[in-house]
Amino acid sequence: MQFQDIEIFLQVARHRNLSRAAEVTHFAQSTISKRLQMLEEKLGYPLLERGKGLKKVELTAQGEAFLPIAERWQELLREAHEVNWAQPRQHIVIGTVSSANMTFIPELCRRLWNRKPRLGYRTISLHSPEMYDAIEKRTIDVGFALVEQTAQSVAVSPCFSVPLIGVRVKQGGAKKVDVRSLDPEHCIFVPWGTSYLTWHEYWFHSGKKPWAAVDNPLILFTVMEHPEQWAVVPRGIAHSMLATGRFEIFQIDPAPPERTFYKITHKNPRSSAVSALEAFNEELAGTIRDGFPDIYTDVQGSRLGRTVKRR
Repeated sequence: MQFQDIEIFLQVARHRNLSRAAEVTHFAQSTISKRLQMLEEKLGYPLLERGKGLKKVELTAQGEAFLPIAERWQELLREAHEVNWAQPRQHIVIGTVSSANMTFIPELCRRLWNRKPRLGYRTISLHSPEMYDAIEKRTIDVGFALVEQTAQSVAVSPCFSVPLIGVRVKQGGAKKVDVRSLDPEHCIFVPWGTSYLTWHEYWFHSGKKPWAAVDNPLILFTVMEHPEQWAVVPRGIAHSMLATGRFEIFQIDPAPPERTFYKITHKNPRSSAVSALEAFNEELAGTIRDGFPDIYTDVQGSRLGRTVKRR
């Protein structure tokens, strides 16, 4: 039984969607299906419900029972691979949301590489709720989430915050806009976390809802083309959009709450990660103290960067 087969099963179980599992594991969907069938043949029982009309992947009773075994298997295999690394070698597994990958994570990874002695790392992109689950199962050592949740085994602390501001097609409009003058139907909505959702619902509770919503802020570079459209984005994205010459930024009054990244770790991390977490925290503090580039890409593919100091 191969490590990759276990990883594929875990991703399918986590997302309950073959195409999403294929995206995360970088396999074709047909390969995902074939390897799952091979895994079932080796185990001697079905893991997934199969049939017409199923909108999402469901685990069989045997699949549900095998899930915790697969999670322990994955952890043991990972630790077995680490034994082969030259000692003393520190290594850490980092969970990140996609926007973190476009802001402070690249600078943090550079610092981990340049540290003496070097700190090895592996990053895994997850949604915030998935990250808490991964921390509890110790499949990652530290994560950066956009929501604060209560979990028995997880320690949560605010890491840093960034302002949210308005952006629209360039038209020479006012630099400061009363929130009550904004039409919610013309907003291209991006879910920036629970605090922002609360703010949005408070000010736009009339029943009018945005016609458009996106989960990836890079889409805004191409879909915003009409003067009535507007969006709320973190300052780094706003400055990158401004740099294209097509957009302008504006302050919203009252302003949306700042977007906070939360650092999460296990209250009792695996023993081999304790010293690595100490080194990691030093480099994270340096990254925030010294500032880091907000990295985004415009529609032509050129890299736009802006070094930002964090408090």
